[in-house]
Amino acid sequence: MVMRFEERRGRIIIHFLNRWRFEWVVEPRYWRNPMIATFLWICIPLLIPFTPSGVIGIGPMALLSTLILANVIAISALAHSFQTIGTGRVNFGPHFFVVTGGYVAALLNKSYGVDPIITFLSSFTITALIGLVLSPLTVIARGIYFTLITLILPSILHEFTYWRSDIFGAETGIPGIARLISTGSVIYDLYIYFYTSFIIVAIILLVIDKILRSRWGFILGVINEDEDVAISFGLNIGRIKMIVFTITSGVMGISGWFITHYYGSFTGTVWLEPWMLIFILLSSVLGGKGAIYGTVIGAYFIVLLREVLRSYLRETALLVLYIILLVLLYLLPEGLWGLYRRRRYREYMPSVRIRRKL
Repeated sequence: MVMRFEERRGRIIIHFLNRWRFEWVVEPRYWRNPMIATFLWICIPLLIPFTPSGVIGIGPMALLSTLILANVIAISALAHSFQTIGTGRVNFGPHFFVVTGGYVAALLNKSYGVDPIITFLSSFTITALIGLVLSPLTVIARGIYFTLITLILPSILHEFTYWRSDIFGAETGIPGIARLISTGSVIYDLYIYFYTSFIIVAIILLVIDKILRSRWGFILGVINEDEDVAISFGLNIGRIKMIVFTITSGVMGISGWFITHYYGSFTGTVWLEPWMLIFILLSSVLGGKGAIYGTVIGAYFIVLLREVLRSYLRETALLVLYIILLVLLYLLPEGLWGLYRRRRYREYMPSVRIRRKL
């Protein structure tokens, strides 16, 4: 039988080819909120053209572009969060892999006319291979040493782009790159780019969620908490760390690929600036430590807040933004996701009512 259905303990279980199993919880409280959030995530952008620009100080076109940038940051931040969970190390050079993926796509398309679909695979593969070369650092280097090594990687790439400006363009970048889509209408193009980046974020989010809910998620959690305990269980933590670091590095390269074919040009020096690192790290931390759904919320919150402050404060926008984020990090130790998590726990608590006899 190709497909078989089974009902067990409030769950509908779908068996496919007797190899894969998918479960659906019947009780609404387990899936109601995620479904509502996904519906709003898909539908709210459709209302942007009908929103007065004076409401938050951003026009419809600029707001859609901001949401696309939020998705780009979310892709890298999700990979970075999963990398931190799986390796127990904090990578301070995620934008190195983003820019590497962008340059791979830009050079292949500009110099050889390679199709964007092929550049997608190339960006992921080459960035993952670079991650594989660097992955032994997750085993060899610990603490501040791993941090310093990953922190210096973007600086090396930054200097390299100026040294070989004939190839990488330095500050002028690499222009004339084929865009993913061009319908002739700016608003339609922006919507296509938004939902394309949305699909990428959603796929990465679902894959990470599936992994973290499996036994592999438990293994990664043990490695993150205490490597000695993981070794005592007989786990080959070195191999697991290298696999996680390699794959997540490739996923970060996808951000660079999208940036390249979205703007039609790529200037790596812009994306190697400190703000990119800060946005990726704070999306993970402010969204909620170890909470992958909070990472997406954090990315949207930070990028939208920056654009709103820009529209009102102009030159001092970044200064005020960093002050606000610093205060929020102090006031919300569990991140933005922690605000929802507190309420969510109450939903699972049974309520008991006692009637008094009169």
